[in-house]
Amino acid sequence: MWQAQVALHGQGNNVALPASLVAVSSIIVIYKHFTDEQHGDPVKHFLSLIVIQMLPLVFLQMKILACPDPIGMLSRFGTKVLLMHACFLALRIGAWPLLEISNGFFNLLALVLACVALHWGFQFRLTSIPSHLDIGCLLLLAGVGALCTTILDVHAGFTLDVHFLECTIFTASSYIEILAFVPGVWMVHKSVKKNDDEHVSEPGNAQMEAAFFFAFLVPFYVMEDLMSAFRLGADLASVGHIVHFLVLLDFACFLLSHIYNPDKVHGSIFRWLPDPSCMNV
Repeated sequence: MWQAQVALHGQGNNVALPASLVAVSSIIVIYKHFTDEQHGDPVKHFLSLIVIQMLPLVFLQMKILACPDPIGMLSRFGTKVLLMHACFLALRIGAWPLLEISNGFFNLLALVLACVALHWGFQFRLTSIPSHLDIGCLLLLAGVGALCTTILDVHAGFTLDVHFLECTIFTASSYIEILAFVPGVWMVHKSVKKNDDEHVSEPGNAQMEAAFFFAFLVPFYVMEDLMSAFRLGADLASVGHIVHFLVLLDFACFLLSHIYNPDKVHGSIFRWLPDPSCMNV
């Protein structure tokens, strides 16, 4: 995996590959905007949301090695990312009698896997909820955004194929999924900005957490993206699904290769320390 990481990104933290994938998706959105005359084209909106969802992954990949403790960063944002996924999966399951979003049985299985990863991988307990209240703010933001979007769609005269409540739930689920990696972006940004001497996590704990984290995340997006692309066939929306999965897979390989090669990570940490020869003793 480390050799694949070096082949794709070089010895440094080169994000040219994921950035190129995001650029390809952006070009597709622009192409749809100028070639389709349909007002409120759902494919264009979907591709735009895909681009927005990929940006946090690219940011994390670009900045995570600049943290004082890059090995331990997954420990700090992994729980929140999994909680975000568990929340929109729970919303999908709760809305199942009204509206089936994706596959209902797959959503149920994915929620169970997310809970397993939280409980055994990150030692999350119900008593830990007060330390993750910031997730509630993101959920509220997604819910209010979904409600406003649905109201604006109705006011603009768009034809809704489902009931108002069902449309709001569907949009809220999509918005929560889009915001799922935002907690990671915020925590990495704070850590890089602070850049103080934090405790360096034990590689063994980080490896276990990474194993549970990506054991849920990668299979979930195999079903969410690749199976959706297969069902859509030759369509631009399927291209969006595939590009999103490639960005996620690249992020997974990037993070796993560094976590399972702690010597490489420590070398990356040293790049951010001052040069002793330039310091006054």
